[in-house]
Amino acid sequence: MTAVLTLLRALRFRLWAAAARARLRRLGGDLVLDVVAPPRLLGLPHLDIDGFPGVLTLRIGRDVKLGRGLVLDVAAGVDGEIVLGDRVTLQDGVRLQAWGGSIHVGEGAQVRDRCELKSTGVLRLGARCVLSRNATLHCHESIRIGPRCAIAERTTIIDSDHGFDGSDVFVLEQPVRSTPITIGENVFIGTNAVVLRGSVVGDRAVIAAGAVLNGGEYPAAHIVAGVPARTLRPLG
Repeated sequence: MTAVLTLLRALRFRLWAAAARARLRRLGGDLVLDVVAPPRLLGLPHLDIDGFPGVLTLRIGRDVKLGRGLVLDVAAGVDGEIVLGDRVTLQDGVRLQAWGGSIHVGEGAQVRDRCELKSTGVLRLGARCVLSRNATLHCHESIRIGPRCAIAERTTIIDSDHGFDGSDVFVLEQPVRSTPITIGENVFIGTNAVVLRGSVVGDRAVIAAGAVLNGGEYPAAHIVAGVPARTLRPLG
């Protein structure tokens, strides 16, 4: 029975991949697959294609589970790469936007319902991380999150913003400023926290719920809280 289910899973994934590749090729793009084992599909992924796409590379490890309503967002004229390590779980309603960049989800990580990961640079979520519901990771240049991090609901991590000089020029048409974000190993980030460009968080730190990290360094094994955030005290 297990062998039959495995064959059916592989067939379902191959049929989806063939249809997705054909659709991308009709528009001048392509789908490149590097799949160790077909994922478990609770629902078929949806390609959200803007204009004439580039090449989407999708790398999938063993025992990967893809939830319902997964959206693979493909931008016009640029290539993107999505890498899902062994035993990765994407729950329902996740959106992955590799808009000329790469998204790497490490071995055993969980991305829970309605999270959005967008990258025009290099976005890395470490092994065994848990990204809770409705979290947003927006990478323009570089976001690197170490292994075993727990990131709570509605957290926003964004490595860029638009400058605003007070002129009549639309703020979204003003230059983008970006500075890499690095979050260490085994960090806890509480609900509704915001981590902005240039923030560097040490290993084993705790970021309190609602904190706003506006760049700068936050030491390992300390509690960080407030708006703007500041280091309160060491743990232990």
